[in-house]
Amino acid sequence: MSAPAPLSACHIGSFAYLTVKDRLPIILTRVIDYLYRERNAIAEKYGEGAREGCKEVVGRLSQLKNEIQTNKPLQLLQPTHPLSPHDDSESWNQRYEEYMNIDDVPPKWFTAPWLYVECYMYARIHESFYLCDVLKDFDPFMVQKQDSLLQSHLACEALAQHVLSVCNSLHSATQEQLKQHVIKLIEVSVWGNKCDLSISCGAGRAQNDNLLASLDTLRSYLLVNDSEKLWQFLVSLPEDQRDIVLVLDNAGFELVSDLCLLTLLVEAGLTTSLTIHTKTRPWFVSDTTLADLTWIITTLREKGGACSEIGKKWEGYLAGNRWKVSEHGFWTTHHHYAEMSTASPALYSQLSKASLIIFKGDLNYRKLTGDLDWPTTTKFEKALQGFNVAPLVTLRTAKGGPVVGLADGQAEEVASIASDWNISGDYGMIQLCTFL
Repeated sequence: MSAPAPLSACHIGSFAYLTVKDRLPIILTRVIDYLYRERNAIAEKYGEGAREGCKEVVGRLSQLKNEIQTNKPLQLLQPTHPLSPHDDSESWNQRYEEYMNIDDVPPKWFTAPWLYVECYMYARIHESFYLCDVLKDFDPFMVQKQDSLLQSHLACEALAQHVLSVCNSLHSATQEQLKQHVIKLIEVSVWGNKCDLSISCGAGRAQNDNLLASLDTLRSYLLVNDSEKLWQFLVSLPEDQRDIVLVLDNAGFELVSDLCLLTLLVEAGLTTSLTIHTKTRPWFVSDTTLADLTWIITTLREKGGACSEIGKKWEGYLAGNRWKVSEHGFWTTHHHYAEMSTASPALYSQLSKASLIIFKGDLNYRKLTGDLDWPTTTKFEKALQGFNVAPLVTLRTAKGGPVVGLADGQAEEVASIASDWNISGDYGMIQLCTFL
């Protein structure tokens, strides 16, 4: 049986359609308004040339917005500076030519695959800044990401207090108690994924309450809950083969929740080598870059209280190489992950050494499943289409894209309760695939 078609905005009323029609233009409008409003402050920081640079970038982004709204053909990307670590224009243009060869017409916003055009928009945003030398490293989403964390301070403090308390009591914890602590932080990491600035089109998306107090209620909203299997898998790993990789999603509170989970895995000896993968450039509004990771740790360290203590702990992990950070341009391409072995064999080889890969969030899930229109009862392993680089688990709330691995009738039952169940972020998934 052949794979289903990619999700596309050609289906009027679908979430892909509403994303291209409404969400993407709104995201661009917010960046344009921000550059116009803050052009004087940007010029003070980046030099007088940045004022004119803002006008240049606004012009390019306004053109991009118009292209989306009028369903113009996509354009070839311009090669940016040859020394740019992000210049993947050749790969983008090659995929463009592939579409041309198949359809004999250039890809358009409302007819090409949704994953491709949405990623393409962020590549064009990057191009718009990088072609302006003085603003080539400017992150147009930085302030939104930082505000999201600052507005979540109370939730971060409560979570940090909990994790530090658990770590301090590990010496006397039973195996069952440790299991419950780990599963609780896995669930916090899942629900932290609700704080997604892309899904809110860049509007504020803070965590306002203590998630730990809501976990018992939220557990019934887990569409797939492989937390018990995940625990058994973790404790079954040989002590010299506990190499865990985390592919991050959003900055802000979600990143804090992810790092808290990693903290417990390290302190409990459930991992002996831990690598964190960040994005190499601003992506999908709130995706985590290395600069975001550094800023969040520094900011928490300076906050006082439990946040300060845990921020210092994270700094120590990084300084001592207990946590390693990896940046790779593959994460900000149009490729889905079944293409990784050919599109980026070095990254595939690196990941193949992992004992477990944790993929966070919707975009990773969409790329894992090819963003295809899979029936919800499709087996997760089948939807991976041969991407069996290493055992993997996905932690996400459903905010668009495929949902697979559900039981017969489960999607219909949930839809009878909430028609927007697969786009609202109210339902979560802990989905494990060990390929055994």
